[in-house]
Amino acid sequence: MKKLEGRVAIVTGASSGVGRGLAKVLTENGARVCACARRLEKLEELKTEVAADGGEVLPVECDVTDPDQIRNVVKRCVDAFGGVDILVNCAQGSMQYCEIENIDIDYAETAFKSGALATLLFMKECFPYLKESGHGRIINTASAAGYDGNEGFGAYGMAKEAIRAITRTGAREWGKYGITANVFLPIIATDFFRQTQPEALKSLESKSPLKRIGTTEEDCAPLIVFLASDEGGYFTGQSFMVDGGIHMHS
Repeated sequence: MKKLEGRVAIVTGASSGVGRGLAKVLTENGARVCACARRLEKLEELKTEVAADGGEVLPVECDVTDPDQIRNVVKRCVDAFGGVDILVNCAQGSMQYCEIENIDIDYAETAFKSGALATLLFMKECFPYLKESGHGRIINTASAAGYDGNEGFGAYGMAKEAIRAITRTGAREWGKYGITANVFLPIIATDFFRQTQPEALKSLESKSPLKRIGTTEEDCAPLIVFLASDEGGYFTGQSFMVDGGIHMHS
């Protein structure tokens, strides 16, 4: 039996990048996945791709800055699959380079609403079902950009660090219900990144002791599947660097 057989997952930001890769990985491990993002056509493509391998994806269009659309995603998931066992928050906006003196309110609010606030609202809406599950799993996405304070990513990094904070609080408040809440910070290269940012990729590779930058499906997936499974039930409130050793501490 597959590790996530019989489990139901919601994955946000699932139309591309890490979110799309993790949605596929969860279905490969037996979960039924409600995949949400703004680009419905990309979600439909994901559904078709996964179905060819026997997996099941429910695509739901969602702008995560709209609380009503967040509630709709959770309702659609519960109506279709009967509950929620796993929540994976990957959606995030305001990812362009913008130094602090150029950050305006709209840009900062987009970063916060699409990242930290959306993560909080999805956690809140899913809580009754995660509690009922008895083995609820929350896996949120932060970033080394916030952890390191990378130049030009102040609004983005601020939102990502807020996600780490609400994750720790969720771990403390909801642990008594068997719910775990963790964060992963991926330095992962998608195919698009490899094709369009070869110099940036080389720079990252040079910083890793392994001299390579991993992929979602091969290098990020094992951690996410572990945290989502029964085996990961003793791990909570933690931040996991998925970075090939770039942030190794002595």
